[in-house]
Amino acid sequence: MKVAIATDGVFPEAMGGMQRHSRLLAEHLARTGEVELTVLHPHPIGIFSAELGIREVHVPPIDTEKFYLRELWRYSKRMGEALEQAAPDVILSQGFCVWFGIKRFSEKLITHPHGLEMFQGVTKKERAFGAPFRMALRHIVRRSHVVVSLGGKLTGILQGVAEGSSCKVVVIPNAVDVPTTPRATHRVPGPLALLFVGRFAFNKGIDVLLEVARRLVAEGKGNEVRFDLAGTGPLYQQIKEEGVPANVRLLGRVDDAELASLYSSCDAFLLPTRFEGMPTVVLEAMAQAKPIFVSDVGATAEQVDATNGYLLPPGDAEALYQSVQAFGSLSPESRDRMGRHSFVRVTELFSWPAATRQFLRIFQETAKPAPH
Repeated sequence: MKVAIATDGVFPEAMGGMQRHSRLLAEHLARTGEVELTVLHPHPIGIFSAELGIREVHVPPIDTEKFYLRELWRYSKRMGEALEQAAPDVILSQGFCVWFGIKRFSEKLITHPHGLEMFQGVTKKERAFGAPFRMALRHIVRRSHVVVSLGGKLTGILQGVAEGSSCKVVVIPNAVDVPTTPRATHRVPGPLALLFVGRFAFNKGIDVLLEVARRLVAEGKGNEVRFDLAGTGPLYQQIKEEGVPANVRLLGRVDDAELASLYSSCDAFLLPTRFEGMPTVVLEAMAQAKPIFVSDVGATAEQVDATNGYLLPPGDAEALYQSVQAFGSLSPESRDRMGRHSFVRVTELFSWPAATRQFLRIFQETAKPAPH
C-alpha cells in the first residue's frame, strides 16, 4: 500500500505540534514495514534516516513574508502536482496541504486539521482572523474521504463541519514515545515546582499564570511555589521587560535535553491555555509521570481528569489559584499517585504504537476499492 504524507513542515526543520507529528508518524509507519511511504515536505531531501526507507519529495516552501492563507493555497497547488506524480493509494494531508484541485484526491484523502484553532478564538479579533480559515477548512473537509479528530470537543466541531457531506470523522489522539518506566525524578529541596512549556502568546494563558504567581507573592506565599516558564513567542520580550514576580523564572527556549531535565525535576506540569487541540507537551509530561494542570479546552479532557490532575475553566485565575493551593496541601505520596495515573493513562491511550495501528487501519479502509 502506497501512503503519502503531505505536510508543510517536519520537526526539527520546522517547529510546532503538527510538524512534530509529521516526523514521528512517518518514522513509526516506516518501521512497521506495512506501507510504502512517501513524505512530501518543503525541506531539503534527506531529513529522515536512510535506513527507514522513506521516499522524500521536496515541495517549494511557503513564502512567510506574504499573505499566509494565499500562500497556503499556492503551496497546496504545488503539493497537488507532486502528489499526482507520486500516485499514492492513500494521502494523509496535514492541515491545508491538499486544497487546490482537491476533488482529484477526494476518494483517497484523509485530512488531519489538528488543533482547529480557527474555531476556538476567544476575542473578536481572533474570531474575525479565523473566519477565512474556517471557510477554507470547511471546503477541504467536505471534499475529503476521512477527517481526523484528536477527540474531545474537537470531534463535535468536525462533525458539524462535515455534516451533509460523505466525509467520515474518525478519532485518533495525539501520541508520544512513552518510556518503559518514567525517568527518575530529581527533586531539589525547595518550593513546589510547576512547569509551563509553550509559546508565549495570549491563547496560552500566561497572563492567568502570572496573576496567580503575583497573588501568591502578595499573600506572603511566594516561597511556597515556583513557576518555571520555558519557551518564547510574541509576548516573551514584553513580559520580560515588564518584569515577573520573584517566584517566576523565564527560561527562554530550551533544547530537548534541558526539557527532559525540567520534566524530571518539576512537581507538576501547568498549561492554563484558552484554546488548544490535544497538547503534546501535556502528553510528554504525562509520560514522565507528572500531575497536570490544564484548561478544559479542545481534547484535554481526554488527557486529564481528577485521578491525574486538575481540569480547569479557561481564563479562570481563581480556579487555578485554588487548584495550586489544593495540590500544595497534598502529601508527596498523593502527588506521586497522581503522577502514576498520568503514566498509565498515556501508556494505554496515547503511545505511538497505538496511534500508528489506528492510522494503518484507516489507511487500509481508505485504500479498499468501493463495492459495486
